[in-house]
Order: sequence, then structure tokens, then C-alpha cells
Amino acid sequence: MKLFAFSLIALTAVMSALAVEGSKPAYEPDEFFRTQILPILQTRCYECHSREHEVEGELFLDSKLGWETGGENGPAVKPGDLKNSPLIQAIRHLDSDSAMPPKKKLPPIEIALLETWVLLGAPDPRTLPTKQ
Repeated sequence: MKLFAFSLIALTAVMSALAVEGSKPAYEPDEFFRTQILPILQTRCYECHSREHEVEGELFLDSKLGWETGGENGPAVKPGDLKNSPLIQAIRHLDSDSAMPPKKKLPPIEIALLETWVLLGAPDPRTLPTKQ
């Protein structure tokens, strides 16, 4: 319950931070993803879940299609649904067998941001990376 309350507080803080006076909407999903979520995925997840590295569990988190398709256990995220999003369950470290990252739990703010992202419908403007 405390983690849920923290998520709501984080959501409020994020929404307030994104609020801009003028004609821009208060919440821009793509901007939230690029500034808050993508850096977490890049620094905490890509080492094992991107096309640039040897992927674990067949789960790619370096594209929207990657988490939508998911890995061995199906889609990693169910937009709007924390309880049924395996990514959220994994980062919460509730089950040691599926805890991610496996060696050290993410800081609470990063967990809250990822939970907020899922609650907001998991906006993700990325497409598949092109091969060069």
C-alpha cells in the first residue's frame, strides 16, 4: 500500500513538473517517456534486454514492440495494469526468481516512475531500431 501511495505522489509530482503555461498540454506522453522512462531502461535494463547485447529471456526493452511482444512469459507491460505487468512485478522484487535487476533493487523513485508510466498507459514513441 505504501508503494502505491508513493506512486500516486510521484505521478502528481511528474504531472506538476510537466505542466507548462500557455498552449502546450500539461502532460505530453512522449516527452514523459523520453525524459523519465527511457533513461531508466537504458541504464538499468538494456545490458540484458536490448539488441546491442545478448538478450536474456527473449525480452527486448529497446523498442515498444519489444515490451509489447514480450519474452518467454509474454508481454512485459499491460498498459494501465500494474498487477498484471510482469515488468512491474519484477522491479518490485516480490519474487526472488523473477526479480529485476537481479542483483540490486531499483531506487524507489525509479520504481514509482515506471509504475506511473504503466498507469498512464505506457506511452512509448519508439520504433524498432534500424540496422546500420
